[in-house]
Amino acid sequence: MRIIEADSSMKDAVGQFYKEQGYHSAWSNTERAFICLNDGAIIGSVKVELINDVTILRGMYIASEFQGQGLGLQFLKHIEPVLNLRTAYCMPLAHVTDFYKHIGFNEVEESQYPEFLQQRCEKYREMGYSITTMRREKLA
Repeated sequence: MRIIEADSSMKDAVGQFYKEQGYHSAWSNTERAFICLNDGAIIGSVKVELINDVTILRGMYIASEFQGQGLGLQFLKHIEPVLNLRTAYCMPLAHVTDFYKHIGFNEVEESQYPEFLQQRCEKYREMGYSITTMRREKLA
């Protein structure tokens, strides 16, 4: 297994992986996607979005048969240099909040989010998602 940054030639494959995981958001031009390959197949993906001078960790999914093996933590460690560049936010599903604390994300009030992210949170909740608002300070 290896973790790499996906390039545009992999966009369809990444999109298909997300679709199989039930994830609703396509890979946009403001995002970088990182994937884990096992024998050439995508078994995990995470996106890092840079918008309005903030970083947003998005769409972290591991194929069910590979969960519980530390792959998610490997992903976080792999993208940590990207997260270190500026304040980062994530809006994980409430049941995985503790996982993101492993890399320095802390729960914060939604009111501490930039306005555009507050609106995104509201949209997710309207869609029925139970999310937590988290922030990770940029490292010097």
